[in-house]
Amino acid sequence: MRHILLFSILIFVAPLLQADQSTAEVIAKGREYLGGDEVLNALKSIRYEADFETAEGETGTLRIIFQKPMQQRVEVSRGGMGEVTALHDFDAWRRVFDREDASRWSMTLLDAKNIRELQANTWENLNFFQGIERRRGSMVNEGVVELDGLKTVKLVFKHPHGIEFTRFFDVETGRLVLTRTHEGAEISERGEIKVNGVVFPETLIMKKDGEILNQVHFRSITINEEFPDSMFEIPSLMP
Repeated sequence: MRHILLFSILIFVAPLLQADQSTAEVIAKGREYLGGDEVLNALKSIRYEADFETAEGETGTLRIIFQKPMQQRVEVSRGGMGEVTALHDFDAWRRVFDREDASRWSMTLLDAKNIRELQANTWENLNFFQGIERRRGSMVNEGVVELDGLKTVKLVFKHPHGIEFTRFFDVETGRLVLTRTHEGAEISERGEIKVNGVVFPETLIMKKDGEILNQVHFRSITINEEFPDSMFEIPSLMP
């Protein structure tokens, strides 16, 4: 009887002991799903070419470049207008211009809050969940939660100055199911594009309060190109 009782207790306890994955296990599984440490650690830059559509039906094109250690450039074209936003380490700027009349343009130097947001976004896109402590950040593992009927592990990536990304990883595969920003936007991924062993999403869908804000469809993705610093540095205002 004693052995039967002990066996029954072990049957009950064993699933509890293995129910929650450690943060390191979740990160390892998530990175393995995207291609594994070898190819992810070798990645130095990413260039996306994409089309986007907003909830209002506005369409346009995007070119997004991330380059280690801390460079980002986003080019947006819609209608007759263009916009460039760039980050170079601790400097960031935005330029808006008329694509048909080169004399019509304006440029703004971004403030500290925007720079911090761009830095966190750049780190997230280049480091694939690993090493946030090197930028004075941390991760919080909030355990297994159900998301649309799927068991996921909820990890909160905490960057300096209150910037957070909450991510939900499929317990079984490590696939990233959803990202939630500290501003309340939710980003989900559809489809896959594989580039030199690295798995990228084919489509990003951004929602807020249940409503779709925009969708981004990637036409092409290129990795490990070398981009000059001049693409990210503050442009000269002199003629």
